[in-house]
Amino acid sequence: MAHIDVSFVTGLLDTKQDVQLRKLIKNSEIPDLAILIDQLKERHKIKFYLLFPSKISSEVLLEVSSHSRRFILKSMKDKYIVSMIEETASDDSADILSEVPEHKLPHILQRLTKKKQEALEPIMKHEEDTAGHLMQSELIEVYQSILVKDAIEQVKKQLSKVEGVNYVYAVDSNHRLKGVVTIHNLFTSSPQKKIAQIMNKNVVTLRPELKKKKVADVFMKEDIHVLPVVNKKGVIRGIVTVDDVLDVIEEEATEDMFQLAGVHPDESPFDPLSKSLKRRLPWLVINLGTSVLAGLTVAAFADTLGALVILAAFLPIIAGMGGNAGTQTLTLIVRGLALNQLTLHNYQKVLLKEVLLGLLNGLITGLVLAIGVYFWLGNIFISLVLLMAMTINLVVAGLIGTSVPIILKRFKVDPAVASSIFLTTFTDVIGFLAYLGIATLFLHWIV
Repeated sequence: MAHIDVSFVTGLLDTKQDVQLRKLIKNSEIPDLAILIDQLKERHKIKFYLLFPSKISSEVLLEVSSHSRRFILKSMKDKYIVSMIEETASDDSADILSEVPEHKLPHILQRLTKKKQEALEPIMKHEEDTAGHLMQSELIEVYQSILVKDAIEQVKKQLSKVEGVNYVYAVDSNHRLKGVVTIHNLFTSSPQKKIAQIMNKNVVTLRPELKKKKVADVFMKEDIHVLPVVNKKGVIRGIVTVDDVLDVIEEEATEDMFQLAGVHPDESPFDPLSKSLKRRLPWLVINLGTSVLAGLTVAAFADTLGALVILAAFLPIIAGMGGNAGTQTLTLIVRGLALNQLTLHNYQKVLLKEVLLGLLNGLITGLVLAIGVYFWLGNIFISLVLLMAMTINLVVAGLIGTSVPIILKRFKVDPAVASSIFLTTFTDVIGFLAYLGIATLFLHWIV
């Protein structure tokens, strides 16, 4: 991306150097163009985007940030959006239409050709996080009763209309899926055989209402790059391709990573200041509240800290170690839940392991700290307090990091969204409570 100078492009846009801009577009990769659009000011985004040839306009639009995409769709005239939709695969068309402003959507749908409307209808009626919305309607199907030679002729006529065809779907007279034939098998089989004789009847299928995460699980399990979507009656409605599933996997991973940090999954580094502020501030306010709780815990032991100020020096160490250890566990557990490796029924073994790991890590790191502090201060009791507090906090970190995501999952709350707040609160409060509470008990020998 570094080789495309944003200020240079801005200058070309301001001086209307369309020939140079089109040359730059032609020689650039789609991801680079998308990142460039995200960096441009809003008045330049639409001017630059309208220079794109129709064959790549939809691809670029799907690559840009959510903010840029919505702005472009809001700014574009309906006729341009209609033209782009007509030349785009149905699954991508549905993705684009889902972000078209509501007041523009009816007019755009009305102006689409009947063929395009029919292709989009089965997709648009499904929720965005389902296989039905993820699928594309374009596919090749033939009747299972016809001869191979006749099927080949039908396929040849449809090949130009469907991209990346590897499978032909065999159906009965009611369009119910009965089998699948690879293009290779179709063209190498005896022309006089019937499709029913060469098709694979053991077809893995998806239901339209299946959630996208589950769709990704099926693809990983079956190790296949295209799966058909069939309704309750067994009628084939479309296909889901592996490139869309890879997008789902990346999207889910990004969403979990962002939510662990309290960042909105749609946020881009190039979003406007006001939008980023609106998305991040609520999480910071929540964190402020939990931090105040930790501060009140410390304040409750003001007499202990007043008697021996040096104790305050070790507060960040106890809290920080607990937070870091808990984050390690939390990341592992959230990922395990996302990949369906962990369930409500098999997490007990993992919980025990993480608690024991916290105990061992706490004892080892606490001992290292205790020895160092003893050589520094020469006070065995302060060292013992640090050892016990560190051990307790890392055990709690393992317990909270494992159990909170499971509990949230049980109550149908996304573990990636709220787990980190609970973790920070518990490790800070328990860490301070354990450290200062034990120090209070030992204060007579420490001072």
